Amino acid sequence: MQTLFSPRRGTIVGDARLAGQEEGLREGFKEGFKEGFREGRAAGKAEQLLRLMERRGFSLTEETRQRITTCTDVPLLDLWFDRAIDATTLDEIFATPSSTDRVPAPAQSPEDTAVSGQGLTDPGPSAN
Repeated sequence: MQTLFSPRRGTIVGDARLAGQEEGLREGFKEGFKEGFREGRAAGKAEQLLRLMERRGFSLTEETRQRITTCTDVPLLDLWFDRAIDATTLDEIFATPSSTDRVPAPAQSPEDTAVSGQGLTDPGPSAN
């Protein structure tokens, strides 16, 4: 019967392997936390936007609700929220962002200060 080599603490290989596993777990936890935080922020903003739109009397289709709840772009959700305050139609809320729109900058948590590229961009007519 063949015995498989399994390095343990106290050996150079074992200590290096275990240190790598521990580092990987720490990094994975950190990334998972950041991703969960971003998803939670987007979900909260979507919920508030839906509440505002319902309070303003907009009739929301399931498609509109889905569009809002699946959006993960926090600055875009902020823009839609700002527009929903004064808008009279859904088209005004969901119009393509223009250069004259004040797009809110993404708020950064202390854990998330190194994350970039979350701003709203207009990909042009070939997007989607």
